[in-house]
Amino acid sequence: MMKRQAFFRGVVDTLPMVLAAIPFGLLFGMLAPASGVSAWVAICLSALVFAGSAQYVAMGLLAAGTPAALIVLTTFIVNLRHLLYSLAMLVPLRHLRRPKKVALSFFLTDETFVTFNQRLQRVLPEEQRVAYYLGSAVFMYGNWQLCTWLGLWAGSSLTGIESLGLEFAMVTAFLAMMMPMFRHRKNIVSAVIAFVLAWFTRDWPHKTGIIFSVIVAAVVASTLSFLETDDD
Repeated sequence: MMKRQAFFRGVVDTLPMVLAAIPFGLLFGMLAPASGVSAWVAICLSALVFAGSAQYVAMGLLAAGTPAALIVLTTFIVNLRHLLYSLAMLVPLRHLRRPKKVALSFFLTDETFVTFNQRLQRVLPEEQRVAYYLGSAVFMYGNWQLCTWLGLWAGSSLTGIESLGLEFAMVTAFLAMMMPMFRHRKNIVSAVIAFVLAWFTRDWPHKTGIIFSVIVAAVVASTLSFLETDDD
């Protein structure tokens, strides 16, 4: 498989994730006008931040008149998982120079991380990894920009969008990414622990309960060595 083929393989493999993310992106654009967020702000968030959960949090805080410093801190906490993603990506992309790694890191999303690692487990030659990664990442990025624009148009043209309960799109998108991981017992145990802790810490300020729950769940699951006997 040549580099061009690897690029388009990344596109094809990411298609299910893109389909799940479409309503998520549309919803962001739709809710921006209803939340009092200017269209140009929403467009800049999608183009320069490119992080769904962070954009939703930032949109809510902007609408509430929250100080910029607190918005930055809160979105940083919400997206701390990307630090773990970055550390994991250092191994398969260790042959790249630092400037290229920094450039590629901008496009790292939950969907591309999952897609890339699933393909990596099925063997992805080193010389094809960047092309495959870019196929997935560029597809996700382009889709997110288009959905933001379409959502903004729909949000400014239609009324009552905020009352339709479309927020469920975010849940389905993350479930689509998580399901392949539940083949392993350690992942199941980690998810259960994280869910229970997140429920009890749901009232912690600035989503810190989520970060706490994820860290504790990962640490606890990693110490349960007997769970490593499950078959792949």
